[in-house]
Amino acid sequence: MLKKKLISSVLLPIAVILPALFPLGEATAQKQKKVRPTSLLKARCVKSGIGSARRQKRNVSIGRAVYSSEFYLGPGYRSAALTCNIQPEEDAIQNVFQTLNLGFGMRDNNRNSPSVQVQLFLDGRPSETITVGPTRVANISVDVNNVNNVAIEATCSSSTQYCGRVYFYDADLLRDNPNALTEKLQRQVPLVTPEAPVPPLPPTNN
Repeated sequence: MLKKKLISSVLLPIAVILPALFPLGEATAQKQKKVRPTSLLKARCVKSGIGSARRQKRNVSIGRAVYSSEFYLGPGYRSAALTCNIQPEEDAIQNVFQTLNLGFGMRDNNRNSPSVQVQLFLDGRPSETITVGPTRVANISVDVNNVNNVAIEATCSSSTQYCGRVYFYDADLLRDNPNALTEKLQRQVPLVTPEAPVPPLPPTNN
C-alpha cells in the first residue's frame, strides 16, 4: 500500500508539469504553421498587348470599398496581358506552387466604361474567364500545381469605346504545406531494401 502511494505521489507532479512544458495548442500550431504567400509579381513577368500593364501600388475604390492594388491591366480599345513564369530555375522541388489567388475589379469612377473580359491561361491553355464592369470585383482561386507559365489577359468588350483599367488587389501564389511536401517527396523516393548478408561458406576438408 505504501508503495502504491509513493508511485502516485511521483506521477501526479509529472502529470501536472508535462502539459505546462509542452502545451498542446503550441505543438498543434507549430505543426500546422501557415505558409506565407508569394506575390505573383516576384516571378519573371513580361507584359504584352496594345494596352498597358504596370505595377502600381495605390488605393482604389471598387463597389464603395477601398482596395490596395498591386498592379493594373489597361486594355484601352484592345487588350493588355501579363505573362509570368512562376517556377524557379533552381531547386524546383522545394519551390512548388500549389494555388494562385486573384482578386480584381474596376473603379467606381469608371462608370461609363464598357466591361472588360479577364481571361487566365495556364501554360497557354484557357483556364478561367470572368467579365467585370465598373464597381464590380471578382475573386478566383486556381490550381497551378505542375504549371510553369501563367498569363492574365484583359480584353475590352467594345471595339469603339475605351475601356478602363482592371486593378488587381490580390495576386498571390501559395506553396505546398511543408508537411505535405515532405510526404510527397517520400512517396517519390523509392524504398531501398538492404541486401541480406551472404552466409559464409562451409569449411572444406582438405
